[in-house]
Amino acid sequence: MKIAVCLHLYYIDLFEEIHKYLTNLSAHHFDLFVTMPRENKAFLPTLRKYYPKAHVIITENIGWDIYPFIKFLNSFPVEDYDVLFKIHTKKDIPIEYSLNGIDLSGNLWRNYLLKAILGSPARVEHILRIISRHHHIAMIGAQEVLITGSDNISLDLDLNALNSLMYKLRLPIRSYEFIAGSIFAIRPLYLTPIKKCAFTAHDFPPYSPRDWNGLPYCLERAFGCMISSQGACVVGLPSL
Repeated sequence: MKIAVCLHLYYIDLFEEIHKYLTNLSAHHFDLFVTMPRENKAFLPTLRKYYPKAHVIITENIGWDIYPFIKFLNSFPVEDYDVLFKIHTKKDIPIEYSLNGIDLSGNLWRNYLLKAILGSPARVEHILRIISRHHHIAMIGAQEVLITGSDNISLDLDLNALNSLMYKLRLPIRSYEFIAGSIFAIRPLYLTPIKKCAFTAHDFPPYSPRDWNGLPYCLERAFGCMISSQGACVVGLPSL
């Protein structure tokens, strides 16, 4: 099985934590792709000590972790891989915050996301077995932050913005669902509609003022919605 990992490395103080999760993949060969903003280039020697063969993509500091992921998709033939782990250095939430009735404050959100797909060697093997045996499953993420239903998605985003993006992707909306936080394992072939759109840096708004209906937030939701649009399923696994 061909495995790829795309890590957006923005908060370099979280690199050691991310590295510990990646060691749970050590029983398998995987290709590591690291996106990082230009201001983090000084961290490259440290990264190379851990991962000398990593493919590094320097990006503009826009679009949170979403634009760097798009730049990665546009730069490499990801469809050659059987599974892609999309991860990033999601920062702690400094206020009380919950989704699905789950407390996500502090580092809890990041922990749920990463433990669900990379929490142990056994969890990695479970993910790979699912991908190998159940071809109707195309995306796997944390059950705790699997958001489903138009009512839940529309709490913080205008559905018209998401619907317009799905129309641009030429995909019908069959169900509204996504992994909040955009850390998941996916069959890369299902990302083809996004690759065909060939989004560029010019499509992404500046950070300020924040546009909750902007492309990064719509794409985060489209990553999940496009799975059912292509006849497959999103599965949420409870964190370890």
